[in-house]
Amino acid sequence: MIRYHFGYDQHGRSRPGKRLRPQLLLRTALEEGGNVEDALDAAISIEILHNYSLVHDDIEDGDRLRHGQTTIWAQFGIPHGINVGDGLCSLSYLTILHGTVSSDRLVEMLLVLHEANLQMCEGQGIDITFESLPSVTMDQYLEMISGKTGALFSASCQLGAIAAGCAPERAKAYARLGRTYGRAFQIRDDVLGAWGATDLTGKPSGADLARRKWSFPVVWALETPPSADREVVAAAYARGSRLDEHDVEKVSAALDRLGARAAADEAHDRALAEADALAREASIDRGGTIRDFLALGARRVA
Repeated sequence: MIRYHFGYDQHGRSRPGKRLRPQLLLRTALEEGGNVEDALDAAISIEILHNYSLVHDDIEDGDRLRHGQTTIWAQFGIPHGINVGDGLCSLSYLTILHGTVSSDRLVEMLLVLHEANLQMCEGQGIDITFESLPSVTMDQYLEMISGKTGALFSASCQLGAIAAGCAPERAKAYARLGRTYGRAFQIRDDVLGAWGATDLTGKPSGADLARRKWSFPVVWALETPPSADREVVAAAYARGSRLDEHDVEKVSAALDRLGARAAADEAHDRALAEADALAREASIDRGGTIRDFLALGARRVA
């Protein structure tokens, strides 16, 4: 079932994927003068941990499709889905324990990985709670994505710095850089969740709107002054039930007219600018390797 999740075929080939988090970790290590060998196990570990969260997330959200493939729980049942996710979590920690770094750095890496897992679970818990709330503020939304998405991006940068032998404070500066990128990435992902085509997202178009998910465009729109379009969005999210295709189209159009997509683009760019400022102030990523990669990864279009 784990092989199925990663899309392995009978020849041992897996489906292509972005692998943003391990790439981020390896690029950070190389930027700081480390080598791939010392960072590779941590990079594999962070990708496995991310996938454990995806398996559980699909169960919690009821998503039956990911990357164009039936999700684990939809294919094998919820009990197997939970078990596969738990197994992936264990594999993540076992993988990093087989690394080549010193014991001191290994303990530091394990601490970062466990903390990131806890923060990710906290963020997911907040996101689930949102489903029963009549409204969500922008501050609440940003707190949620800081854990749900930002935690693993933060850990990726921090682990890469630790693998390269950076001092703790320098590694923590990289963690702040990664978390800021995580914010940009999630805002862009929310745009894709509202307007992205299935062949780009691997999920049905407008899937986040159909589930009445509290994404950046929706939270932003409901904080605008009263208007007919704002009321369309508010009424749909107050309904308490899944939206059909017609309602998704109405909400999507209202969000567009309100300027929610443009607002998300601006927030995404502000986060990237903040990452640039953090790098300058801490004198990290002096070659611009990480920032260029972050900008490229976050600049996906719907």
